[in-house]
Amino acid sequence: MNMIDLRRLPGGTTLRHLDRRWRGAYDVDEWGLDPELVALTDPAVSLRWDIDVEGAGRLPATGGAVLVFNRRFGFSEPWVVARGIRRASGRFVRTVGVVDVAPVGPGLRRFGAVVDRPDEIAGLLRAGQLVGLPMSRRLRDRDQVGELQVDRIEAALVTEVPVVPVAVLGRELGRHWRVVVGRPIRPNRRGGPLAAAELTEEVRQAVQALVDDASVPGLWL
Repeated sequence: MNMIDLRRLPGGTTLRHLDRRWRGAYDVDEWGLDPELVALTDPAVSLRWDIDVEGAGRLPATGGAVLVFNRRFGFSEPWVVARGIRRASGRFVRTVGVVDVAPVGPGLRRFGAVVDRPDEIAGLLRAGQLVGLPMSRRLRDRDQVGELQVDRIEAALVTEVPVVPVAVLGRELGRHWRVVVGRPIRPNRRGGPLAAAELTEEVRQAVQALVDDASVPGLWL
C-alpha cells in the first residue's frame, strides 16, 4: 500500500478524505493496518517526535524482515521506530506486542501493531512485511539493552528473512530521537536446535554494539 502524504494535498482534498472516512469508505489490510489513517495523523505525530534515522539504506527495499530494537520505558520507542522507518524508507513497520482486546487492540492495529503470536508474525513475514520486535524493557543500567526471547525470533528462521538490529536513543519526555539501523543478519536454518538461541544472542549483541557506538552522554533519562 502507498502512504498518502497529506503535506502534498490541498485542503479540499484532505476534507474529502475525512468525509469519505466518516462514511466508512476506507480500506484496511488483513492485519488491520489503515494507511490513510496513518497519513492523516502523521502531522500531529510529527509535533511529538523529531526523528533522525541513520543507515536506512541497510533495510531491504522489498520482502520481509524482522527489526529488533531496544527500549527502556517502552512507550515512545515503538512509535519512533515505526514512524522513523516509514519516513526514511516508505515502508510500514508492523510492531509486535499489541493487546488483542477491544477497543485498544483494534485501534492500535490501525497504526500497524500486531499480536505477539508466532503464526501472525510468520504470516506477515511471508507477505513481505517489516516486523518490529521490541526487546524487554530496561529501566536500570541505561546503557544496556534488554533481552530477546528465543521463541520470538524463530519466525525469522522459519521464513528465512533477515533480522535487522536497530538502536533507538532518546528521552521518553523529549522530542528528539535517533534511530540507527544496523547490518542485516541472515539466519542459518541449518544451525540445528540451537540456531534460534544463537541468532537471538547474535542480534542482542548487535543491538548493544549499535547503542554503544551511538550513545551520547546525557542523551538518556
